[in-house]
Amino acid sequence: MPENPQTVEKAGSKLADGAFPAWPLPPGPAAAAFARSIARSALAELGMPPQDAQDAQTIISELATNAVVHGDRNRAEVWAYLSRHPSPRLTLTVFDAAPWRGAAGPADAAAPSAGEPASEACGGRGLMLVNALTEEAGGCWGVHPTRRRLGPDPVSGKAVYFTVPLPEASAAVLPPPDPGPVPERLRELAGARGLRSLVSLGEVTVVHFGTGLWVWVKDGSLLYELPGRGVVRCPPSDAVEVVEQMVRLSEEGAAGGRAPRAPSWDLC
Repeated sequence: MPENPQTVEKAGSKLADGAFPAWPLPPGPAAAAFARSIARSALAELGMPPQDAQDAQTIISELATNAVVHGDRNRAEVWAYLSRHPSPRLTLTVFDAAPWRGAAGPADAAAPSAGEPASEACGGRGLMLVNALTEEAGGCWGVHPTRRRLGPDPVSGKAVYFTVPLPEASAAVLPPPDPGPVPERLRELAGARGLRSLVSLGEVTVVHFGTGLWVWVKDGSLLYELPGRGVVRCPPSDAVEVVEQMVRLSEEGAAGGRAPRAPSWDLC
């Protein structure tokens, strides 16, 4: 992969080891090529077919260009991680620290149609290409508020992400379903994102991340409530995905000045 990613790791530095690498995105014309190199390296590590790798490079190139043209070009990042729920997949995210201008609430949460450009939060008709290529590959994509991963402060901004489904051969490299002490891993990941957490022990272990935000560790699963979608159940190996949802819900709550609410939109 490109040099010097910053990462919160369970073991080693590979995605298959549960790593969550992040790279600063160059602020100029080099951003698209740099993002393509990240996607290319990640998919090569997973042994993905050439066509899937090419499409992912096209998608992340568009997202990186949007970030440096329409977003905060000096605080843009690329992230990558693996997860199992709802099926094995690689998630690639482009973050920038431009102010979030998402929907005002669940009633406004409809995704843009395939024939329309995305909202001002992302910018660019090229996102129609992102939609088409992601759908063709069987993945999903979306945008939501979050906070940056690199740098000393938890600066708020937005994330535009897409997922690449993993074929059976690539899914074999996923982290094991039971990665070890789960509450500690959740707290480690949350702390790196500037999110305080507290563990309550009892018949069911609960990790609290703030008002109305918690994850149950029960029967070999991680369970949390996603507004508008009910309770989501993930394997412990998806700790990165679960904590990212906690960060997302925390930022949505802060943006709305009230309890966490449904996300702006997802095409998943």
